This record gives sequence, C-alpha cells and structure tokens, in this order.
Amino acid sequence: MTNVLVVDDERDVPDLFQQRFRKEIKSGQIHMEFVYSGSEAIDYLKLHNGEIELILSDINMPGMDGLEMLRQLRQKQN
Repeated sequence: MTNVLVVDDERDVPDLFQQRFRKEIKSGQIHMEFVYSGSEAIDYLKLHNGEIELILSDINMPGMDGLEMLRQLRQKQN
C-alpha cells in the first residue's frame, strides 16, 4: 500500500482524488490523507513520522505555500 498525503487549501480536493482513485483506494493499493495547509502537513508528518511515502501539494496556498512547506520539510530531514 502506498500512503499519500494530499496538501491543498481547496475543500473539494478530497472528493476529486477519492473519486479518481476509487478503485485503488478500495483495493488497498493507495491510502490517502488530506490536509488543507502547509503547516497542517508539517504537523501531520510530525505525528506520523515515516508513514507517508508520497506528498502531493498545491503550490499556491494562503499562509505557507507549497514551496515553503517543502523547504521546511527538507530542513527537518537534515
């Protein structure tokens, strides 16, 4: 199973992803978690260290954008 974290400030994104990957989710190939900001993503990853294999993120979000989130995540890895 691939664990995916989707980061996007748009509240309709979970429905779109769950609809598009319905078969993969149902068969257990993919598990998706959704957060709505870069700071939520960082907090989520702190609590679920090592569980997420793929992060899909919007770049343009209010507050912390996707690029700043990526910079912070890379700093925490080093």
